[in-house]
Amino acid sequence: MLRVATWNVNSIRVRRDLVINWIKSKGINCAGFQEVKVEPSLYPFRSFKKVGYGCYVHSQKAYNGVAVCTDIEPKEVIKGWPDGEEDEKRIITVKFPNFSLVNVYVPRGGVKGTERHAYKIYFLTKLKLFLEENFSPEDLLIVLGDFNVALTEIDVYDPEIWRGRVGFMEDEREALKELLSFGLYNLFRNFHPDEKKYTWWDIETGTFSRNQGLRIDYIFVTKPLLERAVECDIDVEPRKRKGKILPSDHAPVYATFDLKGGR
Repeated sequence: MLRVATWNVNSIRVRRDLVINWIKSKGINCAGFQEVKVEPSLYPFRSFKKVGYGCYVHSQKAYNGVAVCTDIEPKEVIKGWPDGEEDEKRIITVKFPNFSLVNVYVPRGGVKGTERHAYKIYFLTKLKLFLEENFSPEDLLIVLGDFNVALTEIDVYDPEIWRGRVGFMEDEREALKELLSFGLYNLFRNFHPDEKKYTWWDIETGTFSRNQGLRIDYIFVTKPLLERAVECDIDVEPRKRKGKILPSDHAPVYATFDLKGGR
């Protein structure tokens, strides 16, 4: 069995112990993290290595940053876009012997007419082009991360309140749907077609206690992996954490695959 996860950790150094304890307790083989917010030289490699994980990091100080931590030896790691274009430390690709994983942190964007909004749409468009140039829908491919887009109305606690806001604009949703047209499947919905369950809640306004969230973190897979999927779910327990160190505003999403199976 292969178990993977995605989690916007909102600073890996602040939440190091919480993250490590969670991936160990869940038996995660390959975890994609977003917003690690640390330059690579200060990433807690040793802490992960002590529990059997190697980490591959594409990050910078204070902002953005992605990482893949895994107990599987990779064949190749690609940091950023292969053509060298600036990516704001938002994408890392790891190729393993039996599958490949692309971990992304899509820009939050901004209101329509701003550069940040245009860059978000561009990023999603370029991501599809990257997949087309480097992979096939017949590959065992996982594309996961924080996409900063709620895809459908069931992914938003109140669609009317959110309609037209950043994260639920029509063109953002269309850009994400266009990405999926590469040949990707929304794995959580495969197992939970009608469930209203979220991955992000605003910490400042206390929306978690009222379950007023958005589902913006995804595990997308090609059909060969869809056919080998055993489960996919959201674990809200880490989001409940109380104490001196607050939790991330995101909850992790995890999935399990039987790579020996398939139909």
